[in-house]
Amino acid sequence: MTAVQLTRTVYDGIIAHAREGKPEEICGILRGREGRAAQLYRARNLAEDRIDNYDVDPQTLLKQFEFEEAGDEMVAIYHSHPVSVAYPSATDAWNAHYPETYYLICSLEFDDAPVIRAFRMEPHWPDADVDALRSAVSFDEVRPGLFGYYQAAGDPVPEQAAGLLAEMEAPLYVVYNQDEAGAVEDIRVVQLQEYPVEVSDG
Repeated sequence: MTAVQLTRTVYDGIIAHAREGKPEEICGILRGREGRAAQLYRARNLAEDRIDNYDVDPQTLLKQFEFEEAGDEMVAIYHSHPVSVAYPSATDAWNAHYPETYYLICSLEFDDAPVIRAFRMEPHWPDADVDALRSAVSFDEVRPGLFGYYQAAGDPVPEQAAGLLAEMEAPLYVVYNQDEAGAVEDIRVVQLQEYPVEVSDG
């Protein structure tokens, strides 16, 4: 599996940004090519609840076109988890709109031992009987109107959800949102894949 390569400057820069922003989540993007990130761009977090959510400002995301014109790419989007582990949440899965981009999470659960992990998150839009699925598995309301279910790798798939998840490789989230009347507006299955992170002094 190809590792995500970070220069020491980028690695230290993510941690510094996360520490400066704590207790709120911070976010930004990384510029580079072929899985190697060489430059960090801090972004503004536009989420309403920045304590446990992030939303990269559009002006920063638009820089990816500038990168591409120079032969580079947006290698990764990063954000922090100020008090939790470096693993995607259901909200993170819902926010994952770039399946070809790495998502880096910097955990400051232990201030003196920051952890950065890298993932790809690939969304799928299934043709699912949502009512049957909601009766089959236990969804958590992760924020108002947004619900998530996590399927760990190796765990048995609930029988009523087998038709939806049988061909999906776990770990994954099933996430959906609903309007004020309780009608489901969008449902997604988001597969997670972790990649090693390597740090170089170059």
